[in-house]
Amino acid sequence: MTLRLNTDLAAGVFGLLFAALLWFPRESMGRLSIIFPRAILVITVVISLALIVKAFSKPAARRVHVEGNPVRLAVMIVVLFVWWYAIGLLGFLLATAIVFFGLTWYLARVEGPVTMRRLAQWVPVVALLIGAFYLAFTQVLNVRLPSGIWS
Repeated sequence: MTLRLNTDLAAGVFGLLFAALLWFPRESMGRLSIIFPRAILVITVVISLALIVKAFSKPAARRVHVEGNPVRLAVMIVVLFVWWYAIGLLGFLLATAIVFFGLTWYLARVEGPVTMRRLAQWVPVVALLIGAFYLAFTQVLNVRLPSGIWS
């Protein structure tokens, strides 16, 4: 499917919506914990507003070719929002393991049926990915990840 789209306007509006979505839950964060997220939100808003101004002053209308299955794209978006919510309930490790395996299975079944042997081969890869994310957040970025039901 090919769309004719002002990409600057679309990116600017999407950036503002994204920043607005992330602005509201920030009240539960501590005073020092909010410094970096607030800086990123301000930068996102400034860039988004600049894109919107550019969209009207010097429009960049482009043909955007969308490949793939729109249903699969919608499912991926919904699953990522469910994952975001599930992290608070189940904890980062459990929610991420469930979602990563589910998404891997969902995307791999496009090629054909997924066997149990193939699922078992993904265990070390998914565990390594989750471990890398966990270590990056907890050790490098010093972020406490939600423990959910494990607390």
